Formats: sequence, C-alpha cells, structure tokens
Amino acid sequence: MAQNGQTTPPVFSKADAVNETSKLVHRIIPYKDLEPSWHVPAAKEPGFMRWLITWVGGPAGHINTNPDTAQVSQNTVTGLMHMGVGQKQKGLHYHSVTEIYVVIKGQLEGFDGKGDKHVAGPLDCVYIPKGVPHGVRNCGTEDCELIWVHDGIEKKGTSVYFMDGIYTGPPQVDEISVVNFRDLEPSYDAYRAREVEFARWMVNWVAGPVGYENVNRGQAVENDKVSIGLTVVPPAQKIVPHRHETAEHYVVLQGKALINAGRGNEELGKLDGVYVPPCLEHGVRNHGEEPLYLLWVHEKPQKIGSTTYR
Repeated sequence: MAQNGQTTPPVFSKADAVNETSKLVHRIIPYKDLEPSWHVPAAKEPGFMRWLITWVGGPAGHINTNPDTAQVSQNTVTGLMHMGVGQKQKGLHYHSVTEIYVVIKGQLEGFDGKGDKHVAGPLDCVYIPKGVPHGVRNCGTEDCELIWVHDGIEKKGTSVYFMDGIYTGPPQVDEISVVNFRDLEPSYDAYRAREVEFARWMVNWVAGPVGYENVNRGQAVENDKVSIGLTVVPPAQKIVPHRHETAEHYVVLQGKALINAGRGNEELGKLDGVYVPPCLEHGVRNHGEEPLYLLWVHEKPQKIGSTTYR
C-alpha cells in the first residue's frame, strides 16, 4: 500500500503497543548530569587539552567515561569530545573497533598513519575503520565538538597509542573516509514524512548493506554493526510513534523536543541523550522555535520494513 508516494510499513494498534512494551523502559541521560572526563592520554597537557562524555558506554572494564551516569550497552558506544581552539590529540592511536565522528561544531583536521590528511566541518562524518591509526586537531577559530560512536565495546587498555606521532605498528590496510553533509540528499521517504504534522527529513552517514535501511545509498558508509543518521523536524511537527527491532540512541543537536515512550511527555534540550530499548514504542515532537536536529544511532542496522508505526 502506498501513501503520498511512500510504501506503508507495518502498523500496530495502541493496545498492542501497551501490552507488548509494558515491561520496557527507556532512559534519558541529561547532558547536565555528565561530568567531563579529562583522563584520555595527554588530555591535561597544553596543546592537547580535550574532554569527553559518554551517553551510552560499555560495561565495567570497557570504555565508558561516565560509568556512574551513562546507559550501559553491550553493543555500541555514543559520546562527545570537546577540543578547544589550538588543541589536538597527541600522536596517533588506533582502536579494536570502528570509530565514527560526526562534527557538530567547528573545523576538524584528521590524519592517519601514512600522513594523509582530511578536513571535516559541521555535520560532516569521519569514518575510521578498526585498526587504522589516526589523530585529529582543531583547525578552526572556535571550539570543536564531535559526536563519537564505536561500533562495538572496547576493553580498557586495548587502544594502542604512538605518543610521538610516529607510527610503528602493523601496516595500515584500510583508509579513513569522510562523508560530507552537503553530499547527503535529504530523504522524505519515512512513513508520513510528507504530511503536515509529521513533516521531517532524514540522512544517513553510516548504514547497513543492501537489504537494510539506508536513505543515502552510495554516499553513506556501509557497516553491518551500526547505523547512524540525522532526523530534522520543523517546529510543531513530530515523528510518528514507532519501534525498532534494535536499541536506539538519540542525541539532541539543536532545538527542544518532547519524547513520549510510555511515561508521558518528557522534555529534551541540547545535548541531552536518550536510550530506547528494542521494540519500545516512542514518538518525538518538536516543541521549540527552531528546527529540531536529532542524531540517532541504531545498535544494529534495520532490515527494510522492520520498523513498525502506529
């Protein structure tokens, strides 16, 4: 069945949603409750100063800068790094998981173990495959902030650092790639997204392979472990109540939102995060005066047609 040129996805009744999700609970992780961490290597040295927070992190013994506050996940980590003007990461390092950056403020220059460089600005994505040595610096005139996502959890002490900037590890096999926001065509193909009241658009920086949801096939980087995108909702519009087969992380990049995931309307402000467990019905409304920019992370890519709507 088609509606406004869109394929109508599976729908479910309100009664079904209440019965099936009554035991599921989402979690809001307010930005104000996340204390900045300065404990990554050299983060307190002039020229290398930066701090991190984590909305969703790994369990004990794994990377999680806010273990007493962040939601724990066995699959995916989502956090933020703040790097002031004139600062950089010291040397090079690599992870045992893929690391993905989405710049939300400022200009970021990155470099790899071969000396190749790239630059990313607001809403550009930097995709760093596991095992690829890398470092970044603030190359702009304002503080730089980026969302960082790991497509798996990593044990503390697993990352390998080369603090002098000279890479002496295994040969670099993969390359860092940049997905520029300007190259991502906005998609209005989500359920009812062309209707007044539910108007919104989406892009994907990272998404699943063929057979999985990906609104920017050909531009978004394919990953079989995680999907990352952005939904933009104009004032007074909302996202249709829906549920996914996998857990979802939200981070508000701009604006104000109300989320309803079974406990009534709860307000979200800039840089507040939300963890939504699998199969929990939830909807989001923009109740601010500017467009709502909502970054989302799916802990696993979604098969086409698997998302259900009310």
